[in-house]
Amino acid sequence: MPPKFKRTATQKPTQPAKRTKIQGSSAASPESDGEDSSLLGQKKTDSNGDPYWNISRLRRLTVSSFKGRTLVSVREYYEKDGQELPGKKGISLSLDQFNSLVRLLPEVETTLKDKGEALERPKFSDANDARGVDKTNQDSFDEDEESSNRDSVKPTKPASDSSDEDEED
Repeated sequence: MPPKFKRTATQKPTQPAKRTKIQGSSAASPESDGEDSSLLGQKKTDSNGDPYWNISRLRRLTVSSFKGRTLVSVREYYEKDGQELPGKKGISLSLDQFNSLVRLLPEVETTLKDKGEALERPKFSDANDARGVDKTNQDSFDEDEESSNRDSVKPTKPASDSSDEDEED
């Protein structure tokens, strides 16, 4: 079947103009989505009673339960008839997956720094004090992590012991 439109040799295909990044702006900045930066980070409760925090105007992080499991979700929302409803795009992480993500953040920060990007670091001590979080839970988590790391390391035979066994056989 022949093409519907023929292009002459003098015509060039049109390409959309590339967007240029404005100095000092970031796609992830709250201002880019029209969100007031004072509203970011404030804990709210949704219609299901689950706590959530706005990431941007139409994205939020929610802590919820499903079939007895706690999930941390990042999801896009849309407005319909004055209500914010969850969209198709998003991800729900189990606590194990979320812990893995948190542990990767230092490496992600280093990679971003290598690419010339800056990452804003939170002040955990201020956030924990302001929200009434017990710091002793964090200390016990660190101890559990250290003990699991010790348990995962298996003792190995010294090289001299294995060579003695080989000579005797």
